[in-house]
Amino acid sequence: MLAGVFAFFLLGLAGIPLTSGFTGKWAVFTAAWAGGAWPLVIVAVLMSVVAAFFYVRVIVLMFFSEAAADGPRVVVPSVFTATAIAIGLAATIVLGVIPQPVLDLAQQAGEFIR
Repeated sequence: MLAGVFAFFLLGLAGIPLTSGFTGKWAVFTAAWAGGAWPLVIVAVLMSVVAAFFYVRVIVLMFFSEAAADGPRVVVPSVFTATAIAIGLAATIVLGVIPQPVLDLAQQAGEFIR
């Protein structure tokens, strides 16, 4: 279960759709494109693809390779740790599926700062 959640977090960092990582990258790339920084957006998208390779590599190693005999052991997390992981997972999913309230809040904060 812990490896599955960690894999989901890694996919979120890679910017896979329906995660908060995708929403964050989309918001930044859209703002940069609208600001005329399209060369920067192209480079950032290409670097996101490169970074996704490394994240997927970790996932492949987690699920499809044998654990080393002298490697680290996975222990059952405490209730507090499990709660923190569950809250992070829920936030990653909710902000990936329904990001509009947070994006509206960020837009209002940007207007307030100006």
